[in-house]
Amino acid sequence: MTQATTHSLQSFGFMTVVELPSLGHCGGLLVVSRIGRPIEFHCTAPVATNRAQQIMYGETYSGFLFSDQIGMALIDKARERPSVFITDCSEMLPLTELIDNPLVFAEPVDSKTEFDGSGLKHFDLSGQSVYCVNHRGADATSISQGVQEFASRLPLDEPFERIRQAIEEAHSVLRAA
Repeated sequence: MTQATTHSLQSFGFMTVVELPSLGHCGGLLVVSRIGRPIEFHCTAPVATNRAQQIMYGETYSGFLFSDQIGMALIDKARERPSVFITDCSEMLPLTELIDNPLVFAEPVDSKTEFDGSGLKHFDLSGQSVYCVNHRGADATSISQGVQEFASRLPLDEPFERIRQAIEEAHSVLRAA
């Protein structure tokens, strides 16, 4: 990768959703530098399942909940616009219709999701299957090289674990208060 390409991916936005029993779904966005240091973190309040919306949205409800409601709320809060967003929730993939930033999907190689990544730039990386879902004019090869470079310093699933722990910690503190 050239020097210019290496520096084009300055930050990475990791997004995931955690289900909190009896509260709903809570989203988290951790923006990190190229070396994995936090730049900013945001999480949503829990969003409870809405039966009327489930009926109206049908099969598209989880995409609406994760992308339109939770994902966009996180992106709108962020001051830093990451070079690329990375998610481990296939339900967040409809974000490709809502954002201009590149979006990458990462899941464990042995995952049982129904995601069909055919036709997408794909590579396996330390037990993760990684797909360049949306590159909106950016070079998918440069994005994949940038993600691989990041993962050479830090496992790609590690920032997602930080988000989960931060959300769980915040809600355990609120329950104790």
